[in-house]
Amino acid sequence: MTQSVGIIGHGLTGITAAIMLARAGYQVDLIGRKPEFSGGLQLAPNGLAALQSLGLYDDVMKKAVRLESICITALGDGRTLADISHHDKRVYLGMGRADLYQLLARHLSQQKNIRTLASPAIHLARSGEAMEIFLEDGRSVHADEIIGADGANGLCRSFVAGAQLSRKEAPYFAMRSEISADILPRLFCRPQTRLMLGEGCHFVSYPIAAQKKINCVFCASAEALHPEWADSILAGHPLLKYLYDANPHWAKLPLYHDTPIASWRRMGVTLIGDAAHMMPPHLAQGAGQGFEDIAYLGAQLAIKDLSAGLRSMAIDRAARLAPVSGKAGVTGRVMRLSGLPGQLRDSLLGLAGTQLVENWLEDIWQGNN
Repeated sequence: MTQSVGIIGHGLTGITAAIMLARAGYQVDLIGRKPEFSGGLQLAPNGLAALQSLGLYDDVMKKAVRLESICITALGDGRTLADISHHDKRVYLGMGRADLYQLLARHLSQQKNIRTLASPAIHLARSGEAMEIFLEDGRSVHADEIIGADGANGLCRSFVAGAQLSRKEAPYFAMRSEISADILPRLFCRPQTRLMLGEGCHFVSYPIAAQKKINCVFCASAEALHPEWADSILAGHPLLKYLYDANPHWAKLPLYHDTPIASWRRMGVTLIGDAAHMMPPHLAQGAGQGFEDIAYLGAQLAIKDLSAGLRSMAIDRAARLAPVSGKAGVTGRVMRLSGLPGQLRDSLLGLAGTQLVENWLEDIWQGNN
């Protein structure tokens, strides 16, 4: 008898997990509303290795922009602090979130054993040997196993943790916008990640959508992002003033970080992606670690049954994510430095930045799925 899996969460992690499980022969219910996607993401070598094992690498390469380097500069005076070149063997990409979702949706449509249910899940319970998922529209769904891909504040994380987790106050926020490349200097169109470190803030940009759009993200504390933040920060800067003049819409997004929870599994519910590990976007690992979760689970299911594979994934990936999460947290704190600590950071990067960053990221980029 074919086993069934209910996946709660219709984002990038949930839809990718649905594709993998359907190809492996499971009956899948993909539950939840499709999110609105905007902005871009970066995919480092470890995330791309996971996508390759899932048979999605070639299609992603066709839609993404291959980035040649990461250029780190001082936001104040523009001096170069580090320049990390991606050699021929290291592929590093920038891609629009909406483009990636459309690609995944096409693969999803090719699978006959996936049912999509747009109503949100509101309650989970054990029902005999299976799990029962209660939907907002009054229906219920039975599944042998549930995979929670509904994010850090979703139903599944609270179920596994044993209580409704309170939302933490975000220490940092991102102002994100997609700006047409036609109205910005060609400098922004270079196939590179531009990272500018400032006083308690940083700016990131890279091209997406065949270099027709530039994904721009300015990160700072809530206090710094007052209603006139763009006037005070962007308008007078010799380079960022072009973003100000473009007058784009800026979406304000909280950036959370927390230590991954000790257990990713309770009863028949197993967490993946942001539901299991809130990964801030400092190391290009937000989406990449979710893809690693799925690739690791796929490898386990090739040699184990469904429940055993999920148990192994939950235990092993939780242990492997701890150092990655720690590095992401430290990186965020370093980016938020100001005053004398910020000056020391810039001086250190100016002296040995390229090698420091390479060493810091080497083990993460190698991946472990």
